[in-house]
Amino acid sequence: MSTQADRQDKEWKLKYYSQLKGATILNVEIFEDDMFYGFDANWPVIIVRLADGSITELQLSRDEEGNGPGFMFGLPRV
Repeated sequence: MSTQADRQDKEWKLKYYSQLKGATILNVEIFEDDMFYGFDANWPVIIVRLADGSITELQLSRDEEGNGPGFMFGLPRV
């Protein structure tokens, strides 16, 4: 059974990630972070044109243990 907090979290995520509807992927890059090493040093970056015509860089992240769904940084409205 979901709680009110669970429902609010799902609603927030749906609103946040829905900004990607109609987006076009323009490029995919890898950002190398000097503060880390090995696999943790390489961060995927996706360059997209959003439906409103603006271009943004999305960075994909995860928690340090890798046991969570992660988060996508870069969308304009949080």
